[in-house]
Amino acid sequence: MKKAILGVLLVLVLVPLAFAAGDGAGGLGVFGSWWDSQDYGALYGGGVRFGAEIFSGLALEARASYLVSEDRDEVVDGRTVSTELELVPLEAVVSWTLDVSESIKPYVGAGAGYYLKNVEWKADDVIAEADDKDSVGYFALAGANIVLGNVVLFAEAKYNIIQNDDEWRWQGSDVEQKNSLDGFAANVGIKLAF
Repeated sequence: MKKAILGVLLVLVLVPLAFAAGDGAGGLGVFGSWWDSQDYGALYGGGVRFGAEIFSGLALEARASYLVSEDRDEVVDGRTVSTELELVPLEAVVSWTLDVSESIKPYVGAGAGYYLKNVEWKADDVIAEADDKDSVGYFALAGANIVLGNVVLFAEAKYNIIQNDDEWRWQGSDVEQKNSLDGFAANVGIKLAF
């Protein structure tokens, strides 16, 4: 519960800072998301983003999204294991936009996040110990904005590196497995600039 409160506070602090900064060139957007995690497979979902330009080309942004994985079955030490993940990333991004034209504006950025997780494990026999913990991580991204007046279409690619401590141990066995969320992601969406 403390981690959830910390994550919400992170978003509540970053959003007003983003809107207070800069010259009022902020925006509000929604996006669809796909994330190919190393051990949880593909995650799908969407989110919202809030941000503002701090000064020429440099922007600060807060994001919150919700993603779920498909049920994933695999055999671990002779046992069939099914894993399903719900993930809520709360992220802060600093980005730099290149002003190459009036309508197409590529950007690069980096950020950090707090990742709220709910993992469900199902197995052929009883799991003696299962532990999924919320995580922190960081990422790099590159994308492009297509500016159509106050409406901005965007697409971006992102690589996530997430500190992860999820693990489980089988009853009557020495098998211990850790899962990673590291991987490539892509976001596509629309933003209203103001």
